[in-house]
Amino acid sequence: SFLVRWPSSLFSLTNQSLVEAIGVDQGSNLVMTDHIDVFEGADQVLVKPTYQSVLPGSRPGPLTVIDPAYFYSNYLAWDFAAQNSLYGWAYPVPPVAGNPAKLHVVGNPIALNPLRLGLPGNNFATVVPANGILAVTQVTLGSPSMVQTGDIAFLIPASVTPQSLILSQLVVLKKIPWSQFSP
Repeated sequence: SFLVRWPSSLFSLTNQSLVEAIGVDQGSNLVMTDHIDVFEGADQVLVKPTYQSVLPGSRPGPLTVIDPAYFYSNYLAWDFAAQNSLYGWAYPVPPVAGNPAKLHVVGNPIALNPLRLGLPGNNFATVVPANGILAVTQVTLGSPSMVQTGDIAFLIPASVTPQSLILSQLVVLKKIPWSQFSP
């Protein structure tokens, strides 16, 4: 399966929509970003309401995307010194001071100006546009009938041979909103 991104707008949001934003944590549940994703109906299985710090700005130790609780509960090696020297796909930024704190939020819109998302725990986050611009896309699960000539595709190959191409990720970018699409 793959994903399709459709252009959308804040005005298409309902209080049943799920909105995902990842951006710079400005403190006090304020997220600054230039893009949000919207999930409607059955496509909401792709996300769940969440409030998660992605890159804590004042982290005392090394940056890692690996959950330490998993390592401790499974008695695996957990080498902080070695992780401090790592940098690559699993460690997206080097462990140096000055990286901005990031925040990942998913919730239902409760206000549009400014955009406020209802979060778990009877809380909310305010999403503000970076540089005054906020791009909005609706994300849906894709099917081959949705792909048309002129669409843009983002793909990551997992294996390539002269006869085949196996993908680990495929996202199709559409030029028209989902509501205007007819296969």
